[in-house]
Amino acid sequence: MTTRIDGNQGTPLPTQIDRSEPGRANERAQNQAKAAKADRVEVSPDAALLNSAVQAVHETPAVRSDKVEAARKALADGTLGADAGKLADALIDHMMDDKK
Repeated sequence: MTTRIDGNQGTPLPTQIDRSEPGRANERAQNQAKAAKADRVEVSPDAALLNSAVQAVHETPAVRSDKVEAARKALADGTLGADAGKLADALIDHMMDDKK
């Protein structure tokens, strides 16, 4: 079978394509096996530290029940938020430390 475009004789098209190519597939598998043996990954100390930090975050509970209980007790005792000036100073100090 041939193809014609603008009067030019094209190259014949194959009637069936053999995609199996067992020799090339075996060669490809061997090359991949060699590459797998040669590949390696090195993790920097910074990446290892980051990984351990992420693991620690995932292991930490989302709610610290001890802090919640302490806040409930302080609220019941009337000591939570009793000194607004001290709270304001602590907030300002915290915000200033974050900007440094």
